Amino acid sequence: MKRCTKYLVLALVVVIFVIVVGIGSKLFLIYMDMKEKVSDIEFSELELSELEDGEYYGSYSLGIVSAKVCVSVSDGKIDDIEIVEHITGRGKKAEDIVEAVIDEQSVMVDIISGATYSSKTILKAIENAVNYQ
Repeated sequence: MKRCTKYLVLALVVVIFVIVVGIGSKLFLIYMDMKEKVSDIEFSELELSELEDGEYYGSYSLGIVSAKVCVSVSDGKIDDIEIVEHITGRGKKAEDIVEAVIDEQSVMVDIISGATYSSKTILKAIENAVNYQ
């Protein structure tokens, strides 16, 4: 009876170990894929002069990080940027980047330290709203 219990406990430990390693491996692969996607993101200048006054919506997703924005434009300038949706882990502070975009009238601004994925996602959503409406 004791021998059967030992084997059962050992089998349970092995199963738990395999599950933990499997989940860890999957998370690592997701992280590496996102890291590659983020490093491949390129930005272009905003084409504001060609836009009519109004609100423009854009979105961008990196999988587990995504953003939807509403960009208000008048007289060829960005007046306001509203983050409609921002799905993030620890990148909430990246939402402050919209102030820099409004000040510079460009997505070519410094990334928020510690929130690189979210910063680039928000910037790309803004670019998509303005350049690819």
